[in-house]
Amino acid sequence: MVVCAACREAKIVERAVVNRVEPQMQATVVTIQTILQPQNKTFLHSIVIAQGRARSSDEVDRWRLFDIEQNRVTVVDDVARTYYVEDSGPPRSGQPGAAVLHTDSKKVIQGVETTQYLVRLGGYQRELWIGSPPAIPPNLFAMLNASDDGLSKLSGFPMIDHAELPYGNTKMVVDRIVIKIEQRDVPQSSLNIPGDYKEITAPAGRRPPASSPPAGQNTRAAE
Repeated sequence: MVVCAACREAKIVERAVVNRVEPQMQATVVTIQTILQPQNKTFLHSIVIAQGRARSSDEVDRWRLFDIEQNRVTVVDDVARTYYVEDSGPPRSGQPGAAVLHTDSKKVIQGVETTQYLVRLGGYQRELWIGSPPAIPPNLFAMLNASDDGLSKLSGFPMIDHAELPYGNTKMVVDRIVIKIEQRDVPQSSLNIPGDYKEITAPAGRRPPASSPPAGQNTRAAE
């Protein structure tokens, strides 16, 4: 009797564990490595793309859900448990836009043909090698950078993104490199807004996109 009771208990626990397994879906996962200098730190984050939506893992607590097909962005606040659809109008930051120069330079990166773009604004310099990987929607990078009038007009995705900015007596260098594009299962909830979150009215004016977290916070260092 003790053995039978133990078997029944084990089966009940097993069923409970199975029921807690979260539904999965097939997705494109883009893994990006970020290297910061002079801090000499390396981080990884991913962009998940599935069912016409996308989300970047470097945005936490307050993050954006990209509706690629509708070209619409929803801002989700996990702390306040609210969400709103972001204004889709032109940027209204009041800041001068950076000049984006399309050069004729091309090179193949991870099997993807890319074209060089140069960005200049004062001491800020940025070099982008943009291509069109089949698994990445061509408007995703523009949506990620919707607050920048120059970058919001680009089509394709940067396989390499190199930026430099004066930093005291030296300069800060940020290198972002796509190191992997793969198809794998992810939790369905990763691209869904929880049903108990409240929709609110979007704040007046265009808000800049949620920025990447400070170095060492909310990102996983590469091993």
